Amino acid sequence: MTRRPIKAMPALIAAIAAIFLLTVLLLANAGCGSKAGISQSQHDQLQKGMTLDQVEGILGQPDRSHRTGPANNPSIIWYYNKSEAEGLVRIAFEDGKMTTISPYDLSVNLDE
Repeated sequence: MTRRPIKAMPALIAAIAAIFLLTVLLLANAGCGSKAGISQSQHDQLQKGMTLDQVEGILGQPDRSHRTGPANNPSIIWYYNKSEAEGLVRIAFEDGKMTTISPYDLSVNLDE
């Protein structure tokens, strides 16, 4: 009895190889390009009074955050790394609305 080759096997192997190659290329590309962080143009889109969700929609999740003040009405401070400069951008929220944002060209410390 002779064995017949499975015709679908070469196509399956080619598909798996293509998926593997695409994954490797995507992962390699993720490490290239601009420095992680927010850009000046993203910073310029922000306005006092924006909600946490609106700011997160523009900038994504903050790199660091903390709460200060009373537990029932805390102030929320978000920090973002800059992609086009050194340092951090500091954004403060009270009652769920942005109250202050540091200038893009000013570096802030986490203690401020």
